[in-house]
Amino acid sequence: MNGQKIIGSQCITQCNPDLRITELIIPGTHDSATSTCYERYYRTQDLSIAEQLDCGVRFLDIRLRKEMVAAHREWVSDIRAEEIFEKCGEFLQKNPQEFVLMRIQNANERKDDFPEYGEALLSKVQQYKSLFYAWDHSQIVQDGNPKWPTIAQAAGKIVPIECAPPSMSINKIDGELWAANWHDNSQILLQDLWDGPTVEEKCVAIKTLIEKGREVHSDILLLNHISATNGELQYPDAYAAYLNEYSSRLWKQLAKRSFRGVQIYDFINPSICQELLRLNFD
Repeated sequence: MNGQKIIGSQCITQCNPDLRITELIIPGTHDSATSTCYERYYRTQDLSIAEQLDCGVRFLDIRLRKEMVAAHREWVSDIRAEEIFEKCGEFLQKNPQEFVLMRIQNANERKDDFPEYGEALLSKVQQYKSLFYAWDHSQIVQDGNPKWPTIAQAAGKIVPIECAPPSMSINKIDGELWAANWHDNSQILLQDLWDGPTVEEKCVAIKTLIEKGREVHSDILLLNHISATNGELQYPDAYAAYLNEYSSRLWKQLAKRSFRGVQIYDFINPSICQELLRLNFD
C-alpha cells in the first residue's frame, strides 16, 4: 500500500487480525478532548474525537474531572464522559473490526479527590461496560497487569488504561480488573518527556523509545509521546510545530517495519495519520 491512501475509519480492519495490538504502529493523541478550548496553553488538538477516529487515531487520552466532564488542567469543558464513550461506541458499531485504546485520567492536577473521582468513574464504566474489552484471568501476568489482546480479540471494543495510582485499585470493579494500569505496568514502555525539554532533548527521547522498543518483546505496549509543553517554547502548539515535523522525517528514515507502538501527538491531522498507518503495510 505504498503511497496508497488508507481509509482512516477502517485502518485496523485491513491488518492481520492475529497480530497483537502492540505490534502495530498506532496514531494517538495527547489530551484528546481539547479541540473546543481556545486558551493556547490548554489546547492540544484541532480535531474533535469523532474526527480523530475517522482519520485513524486509535489511542485517546481522556482526562476527566470528578464531575465526569473532560478537562485539561484548569480548563474544564462541557464535554461529558457519556458523550465520549457513546461517540466511541457509535464509531465501533459502524466499524466493528476496529478498536480504541483509551487512557483515562483524573484531570484534577491537585489529585486530592481520588475517592470521588473513582466512584464517579466506576459508575460510568458500569453504565458502559459492554463497550470495554474484558480480560479473562488467563491474560493476567504475575504482577497483576493484563497482556494486550490481538486485533481480533479487541475488535469492536475500547481497550482501557486507567491512570490512578495502582494502590487505589480504581482499575477494578468488585475485585475484577476492567482496565490496565498506566503506572507500574510491566506490559508498558513509556516515553513522556513533556515538562519543558529542549527540542533536541525531546527528539532524542522520541528516537530512544523507538530503539528501546526493538530490545523488548513484541507484546510490550510502546507509548511514545511526541508532545511537550512549558520550557522556552511554553506552549503545546510551539512544540508541535517542531516535533511533528521531526517525527515525520524520523519515520521516513526508519527501515521497513523496523518500529512499532503508539505515537502520541498534539495537533494530529489526517496527513500524520496516513503517514503512520501506511507503515503498517509498506
